[in-house]
Amino acid sequence: MKKIFIVTLSIILISGTALYAQESQSGIKGGLNLSSLTTDGNNDKNLKTGFHAGVFTKIPLSESFAIQPELMYSGKGIKLNYDESAFADGETKFNLNYIDLPVKLVFNLSEDFEFQFGPYVAYLINANVDTNAEVLDFWNIESSDELNREHFHSLDYGLTAGLGFDLEPLILGFNYNLGLNQVAKNDDTSYDILGDAKNSVIRVYVGMKF
Repeated sequence: MKKIFIVTLSIILISGTALYAQESQSGIKGGLNLSSLTTDGNNDKNLKTGFHAGVFTKIPLSESFAIQPELMYSGKGIKLNYDESAFADGETKFNLNYIDLPVKLVFNLSEDFEFQFGPYVAYLINANVDTNAEVLDFWNIESSDELNREHFHSLDYGLTAGLGFDLEPLILGFNYNLGLNQVAKNDDTSYDILGDAKNSVIRVYVGMKF
């Protein structure tokens, strides 16, 4: 399934660029990430704030349809809160940092309003854990530890969908990215902690076309 997914994304990207590169518009974009992992007991308190930033190219295929490949740095992961614990108060942030390659199909709903949908593939750069907590109102813990990325799948893939405003040259909007590949490797210590959890990210962005 993963190979088919990546091949499909590559065909869309290469064919669209080859045929319509002369009409394309490029730009930069970035903004806020609200990320989590699809684990049991997950709720709004587990949303971790982060950011994404990168470049994009919009390739029109008609007046109402375009393909938009992007190359983004994206911080994902989950936040664990201890506010309801009798022994500790604070939080731990589990950070997963990726390079994302989404290829969005863009449908113009009006002159400046669009719907975006498509696949993405992402490559894991690194992983780390940040903890800031107080135990038993006495012991303060502030730590930042790198994690061995070999414990996690290096490739993530999934679907992205959202709405955008194209205000020439300014763009803004939001997307939801749903991961389809589990983060942890089977038969690994990471799986004992995360199980089959997958990435889930809400993105709010602004950008500029050139």
